[in-house]
Amino acid sequence: MRMGKCYGYSLLEVMVAVVIMSIGLTALGLLQVANVQNSYNANNRGIAAMAATTMADRIRANLSGYENGLFTDTTGLAGASAGCSDGSGGVTCTAAQMAQDDLARWLDELANSLPEGDGVVCVDDGQLDDGTPGAPLCSGTGNTVVKVFWRESAGFSTTTAADDVNAAWQAFGIAVYP
Repeated sequence: MRMGKCYGYSLLEVMVAVVIMSIGLTALGLLQVANVQNSYNANNRGIAAMAATTMADRIRANLSGYENGLFTDTTGLAGASAGCSDGSGGVTCTAAQMAQDDLARWLDELANSLPEGDGVVCVDDGQLDDGTPGAPLCSGTGNTVVKVFWRESAGFSTTTAADDVNAAWQAFGIAVYP
């Protein structure tokens, strides 16, 4: 009995190779997307750290405001920008006006540079990177701390979508020692 040639075997091998290669390329694409997202979130953490440091420097520059607790008082912040810290030098401000101006400008910077960015200056003796903007978990005793809050999102915008997988609040805090 003579066996005939089997046609199409090479075509089947090529099709299996294409399927395996397409699965590999899809996995590579998903890995790249995850890498870009993690880089975006790491960038947000860097922005938060820089913003906290900037506010700490503003507090150190206004020791009278720090000693009188003016940075932890957020009453009257709406429209508080009196031009005290715009660098023009044309406006003379009190320590209280400078503190309010610094806080208002800092909060505007956070809102514009981080997804749902917000922050607080408070007195706390506990963990520095806890809480949320509505409940910053400040004990009222201890050191003056600067806390920055934002949401890590699955997208690349300053707002958080309802279907974001990782939309939990993130926090970064530092203690201020003038």
